[in-house]
Amino acid sequence: YNSIRSDDATQRPETSAIIDNLALIREIFDAFVAHCKEAYSPEFYFTIDRMLEAFRGRCRFGQYIANKPAKYGIKMYALVDARTSFTCSLEMYAGKQPDGPFQITNDKASVAYRLYKS
Repeated sequence: YNSIRSDDATQRPETSAIIDNLALIREIFDAFVAHCKEAYSPEFYFTIDRMLEAFRGRCRFGQYIANKPAKYGIKMYALVDARTSFTCSLEMYAGKQPDGPFQITNDKASVAYRLYKS
């Protein structure tokens, strides 16, 4: 199999998808990002990279970018050490979030600030 399923539809809180587009994967994704931050102390030079991880499944925040090799996927922003190419922090683009605690602005300056601040 090519995927891992960690969601049980019968145990899923109905309100989680109303509050957060990333509700089904947020816990795993946040743990991964926390481990990236713990594992490496970045040096002086950083770069912020926008990438499209190939994904053709059903997803409410999937993206289509015509000039990428994999045209369909999930957009992510990464704060990367420029010398070693190690990922220091990640943020997944979740589209327009519903009103609530997870609603954030997705303009370039805000994303860069959040990645740098974390």
